[in-house]
Amino acid sequence: MTAALTVDGVSKSFRLKRSRPTTLKESIIEYLTGRRQGVEVLWALRDVNFTVEQGRALGIIGHNGAGKSTLLRLLCGLGRPTSGRIKHAGYVSGLLELGSGLHLDMTGRENIMTAGILNGLTKRQVRAQSNEIIAFSELEEFIDQPVRTYSNGMYLRLAFSTAIHFDPDVLMIDEVLAVGDSRFQEKCLDRLHAFRKAGKTLVLVSHNMDEIRTLCDEVLVLEEGRVFMQGDPESAINCYHDLMRQRTEKRAAQFAGEGVQINNLVERGNQLGTQEATIEAVHLLGADSRIIDTIQSGDALRIVLEYRLVKPIPDMALTLGIYTETNVKCFETAILSTKATFGSLEKQGTLNCHLPKLPLLAGRYYINAGFYPTDWSYVYDYHWQMHVLHVLNEDGIPPGLSGVVSVQPMWSVQSP
Repeated sequence: MTAALTVDGVSKSFRLKRSRPTTLKESIIEYLTGRRQGVEVLWALRDVNFTVEQGRALGIIGHNGAGKSTLLRLLCGLGRPTSGRIKHAGYVSGLLELGSGLHLDMTGRENIMTAGILNGLTKRQVRAQSNEIIAFSELEEFIDQPVRTYSNGMYLRLAFSTAIHFDPDVLMIDEVLAVGDSRFQEKCLDRLHAFRKAGKTLVLVSHNMDEIRTLCDEVLVLEEGRVFMQGDPESAINCYHDLMRQRTEKRAAQFAGEGVQINNLVERGNQLGTQEATIEAVHLLGADSRIIDTIQSGDALRIVLEYRLVKPIPDMALTLGIYTETNVKCFETAILSTKATFGSLEKQGTLNCHLPKLPLLAGRYYINAGFYPTDWSYVYDYHWQMHVLHVLNEDGIPPGLSGVVSVQPMWSVQSP
């Protein structure tokens, strides 16, 4: 099969100047010796090698600072590697971090024209596609306004629609699908599936492991700028979680060595974390606000997380999910920033999640919850299969019905 993208021994370094002022003596020494004093070299990538075949989808995962965005920018031609080579076949388009790619003082329509011309199209070709791009983005009312007036979701719609409609051979996406409403995210995912079916190549950076599983044929795990492994999505995701566990254990050990008075428990049964922020208790409340562990299928449920910040933490992320006994995810919600969602948290308090209706089949389920730094690099506290929820159904589970969602199928037959 033809290689759409080849990365051969790519390394990338950045020079960081020290923050303190340079003395006159140091300046003279730098001039006479040709050596720059107080300059630190940061290696963002080290000897990265991989190949993506035409028509395949590669996922890139790793904690923030692992080198993912640097690698994607190099793949898009935004900068050159310090060493190594990058070769790609065909036209490459990149949808990088929100805030890049569009000119804020230009209108949406002007940005479409500019992007098309930069991608080698004529003005006539861009105009021929403009209406389709605008319709997909659903920005007809705002397309002639400056992009700086757009919300993050509107910006995403225009950026994604522009990138996908210019029909690249290789499309690079960096996390931007995490922005925008869920309906438009589904619309983007449908378009990406069609892109894949057309035999095009996709490179995706994402923290959303469900997207990685769904869209990618293989996944590359980056750790400290190096390729830690490359393999099938499930193996790579397990490797990523194992690396997070190792970082969590290392950080917990550092706090223990510094004599910080926190619970140094790294793992105990179904709990993992440094315990800098802790889930003190998880309460399940019914419609009458009484603590319960059993509901009828379709009833409302309120989940209350009692938390404690053992040390000052200005911001954190959290997840809350419902899983079956065999660890099948029924539902999960993630808050990327508690500060943006709730404001600054007090040292102790409760977080409430209300589910108006929970139509699960009868069975035993678990409420899993976790606190993380906003870069998701390790775990503050994660509870797995510690909090049980029993779901009952007065009529029981009808024969021949399985899964997790309680629906009542109604069959009929029609003769010709």
